Amino acid sequence: MKGRSMRISLLTAVFVMMLMVMVFGISIEASEWKPTKPIEFVAPFAPGGGSDVLARSIASIIEGEKLCPVPLLVVNKAGGSGLVGTTAVVQQKGNPLTLVTFIPGQAQAALVAGKGAPTHRELTLLCNLALDEQLIVVKADSPLKTIQDVIAEAKKRPGELTIGGTGTGQDDQICQRLFERSAGIRMRYVPFKSGGECITALLGGHVNMIWANPPEFVPQWEAKMVKPVAVARLTRMAEFPDVPTLKEVGHTVTYFFYRGIAAPQDIPAEAAAFYENMFKKMADSSAWKTNYIKKYMLSQSWMGSKEFAKVVVQNEEESKEILKDLGLLK
Repeated sequence: MKGRSMRISLLTAVFVMMLMVMVFGISIEASEWKPTKPIEFVAPFAPGGGSDVLARSIASIIEGEKLCPVPLLVVNKAGGSGLVGTTAVVQQKGNPLTLVTFIPGQAQAALVAGKGAPTHRELTLLCNLALDEQLIVVKADSPLKTIQDVIAEAKKRPGELTIGGTGTGQDDQICQRLFERSAGIRMRYVPFKSGGECITALLGGHVNMIWANPPEFVPQWEAKMVKPVAVARLTRMAEFPDVPTLKEVGHTVTYFFYRGIAAPQDIPAEAAAFYENMFKKMADSSAWKTNYIKKYMLSQSWMGSKEFAKVVVQNEEESKEILKDLGLLK
């Protein structure tokens, strides 16, 4: 009788252990999985742009905070309004050692390119880390001192003023079209491969102004080489208290610019969990808040994989109407 009781107790213990593995298996696996080789971290735009700054900031902070056992190696794969780099990652299906920065422009570029272009549905969306701002920036010595000057000059010279931006059919061109429609003006949009190229073109006098995110022009602003004249948000930025919103001058132009991270489709669930956890720890660190969020004037905005995926889909749907208006989408 005693032996039978021991056997029943043993079977019960085994059953309980199996049940725990079934219920908590993913969490157990996630805590065990770690990358054992360097991670290729793709920035799908040229050096100097917002995505490049994001990728390099992340790689540096994660190394400094010792959040990953292997280094993140940033590789710029520019071209096709971000599609070249996105395609390279999509082609790494199932590879957990590849990551890519992801912004609205990559989803929009896929819409414009049409069938065959890599979409966010062929990626594993891991998380969103921050919200960026969209500003109109001019050279410090520009005769266009205010956003009112820009609007007045654009009305005098329809289609003559030039404004640079990253990519075709992406965030910058979409913001520009919203601005033109609201102000009743027409300007000539000039696309570049990255925010870095935009700022170079502005300083070289090749365009009258540009759309830019703070990470793309803060160093030049600090050097008093450029100045923002308007921001596409509902309230002024604390970092630029003298820069009006477009809403203040009668044009409700706002834009939700997420900055997130993705991996190839079909990576192991435990790998996705490891990365989401790693990026959450990074986003909570003082190093991230000081050396990226504060330094480049972004807003902290953590979203896990599920919430981020919903935002990407929503932004994609909202972009379609403007892309059709631009004649870029049928």
